[in-house]
Amino acid sequence: AAGMLAEAGRAGLVPAGASFHVGSQQRDPRQWDVAIKQCAAIFDELSTRGVELSLLNIGGGFPASYRQPIDSVDVYGVEIRDAMVRHFGNRSPRIIAEPGRYIAGDAGIIQTEVVLVAEKSREPDKRWIFLDIGKFGGLPETFEEAIQYRITTPHDGSPGGPVVLAGPTCDEVDVLYAAAGYTLPLDLTAGDRIEIHSAGAYTATYSAVGFNGFPPLSEYYI
Repeated sequence: AAGMLAEAGRAGLVPAGASFHVGSQQRDPRQWDVAIKQCAAIFDELSTRGVELSLLNIGGGFPASYRQPIDSVDVYGVEIRDAMVRHFGNRSPRIIAEPGRYIAGDAGIIQTEVVLVAEKSREPDKRWIFLDIGKFGGLPETFEEAIQYRITTPHDGSPGGPVVLAGPTCDEVDVLYAAAGYTLPLDLTAGDRIEIHSAGAYTATYSAVGFNGFPPLSEYYI
């Protein structure tokens, strides 16, 4: 990175700074310290070459509220502030951030309908709950069960049991959660509407258009 910035200066451009991304839905605030330390080294190296950088883009990665607990944004802020002091001292550059998921994620809810509740002989202890939305309809981040959304139903509080959640397309990969340990009410039946929370990021924008004849995810703004 330092070499590229130096070359940019020699080419007549004005090197402004460096940027990084610690990974989407980053639940470990300490990862910003690692990246800031590396960027400080780049700033130092460029300074020895007569190039003074002035901007650090600390990227996104700030998490939304899914099933796993997360720290408050204040914890992230303190970690980033301390890392800047630790590695830049009193020569801190201007900082910008891109907290997309953190801002948009918790602002959206997907309302979906149960289209079928089934039992399969190979897993008699688990009901299969088929929804009218799946990986291709706006939930691609359930791939490998990476993002685990919070789900509420009209029957919350009643006895429940383990489930596999799947989409409507009949595609073999359109299984949302099989190993994540979701439990839903036993009273859940076809026609019930359930809500998928913190679905404001990377859902409608990822929705396929016309896959297997299904329309893209509809959006309503309040």
